[in-house]
Amino acid sequence: MNVALVEEKLRTAGCTLTPQRRAVLRFLDGNLDHPTAGEIFEAVTKDFPITSRATVYNTLALLEEVGAVKALPVQGETRYDPNVDAHHHLSCPSCGRLDDVPAEAVTVLLHGSPTVGEVRFTARCPACS
Repeated sequence: MNVALVEEKLRTAGCTLTPQRRAVLRFLDGNLDHPTAGEIFEAVTKDFPITSRATVYNTLALLEEVGAVKALPVQGETRYDPNVDAHHHLSCPSCGRLDDVPAEAVTVLLHGSPTVGEVRFTARCPACS
């Protein structure tokens, strides 16, 4: 995630860059854990105790709208991925861990031609194996 680019997209969309929104952006920047909104809320409220869950959910919806994050349904909850470049995911069915898989590592053939999209693989992570 390029925070400066996301901030510019938000400004262009007429959004105010509140301290709470900046805190969510800082938390997501480089975050590879695919956190839930609840995890983001817990992390952000350490810096801004007055942040509400609604603020975090609204910020995430806004970031998704401007293409800065992807919402991923995983085991009945939504996880947020700040890596919006083409890639796939490996999901652990035991603990829900989600890891990125580089797009170039996977080729999916549909009707004889390579297709670009997201593929989610399921396998137990090293901690659960």
